[in-house]
Amino acid sequence: MSNIVISISGSPATGKSKLAGLLAKELHFSRLDLHDHYKDISIGYNRSKQCYDVDLKKFEKLVKEKVKKVEKGLIVDSHIAHLLPQKLVDLCIIITCSDLKKLERRLKKKKYSKKKIRENLDAEIFQVCLNEAKEKGHKVITFDTSKINKKEDITKKIRISLDI
Repeated sequence: MSNIVISISGSPATGKSKLAGLLAKELHFSRLDLHDHYKDISIGYNRSKQCYDVDLKKFEKLVKEKVKKVEKGLIVDSHIAHLLPQKLVDLCIIITCSDLKKLERRLKKKKYSKKKIRENLDAEIFQVCLNEAKEKGHKVITFDTSKINKKEDITKKIRISLDI
């Protein structure tokens, strides 16, 4: 059996990194945090959008390289992780935050500009990551971080989804 790949995606500040850390520990998977690789997989920094423009082919290549080097599985967390090809991902987890006031506070705490906060709140309202993941054909499960999710319930749901 080949290594399992879980992608964790969602709007910024929804809790992707926290969940990725929890799952890596609980499932004994390796974690690929794209924050460490944006410069390597981007075509440059977009000043007007205040983010890197990622080359999806480079992103896919990075994931393929990393998954070969892990023992059990790989967790990829990024707001673009859902854009990986369906054939590469065993489970796509979309993290949401239906409490928009809470999400706005989190984005402000991260020092996002008003424009960037509005853009990310709109993305959350329209469920952009979820819709794009479904369009890609991913096997998707969602968690809303504005609601209480017990870590045992989360890992159980993921284990069931992956049959592990």
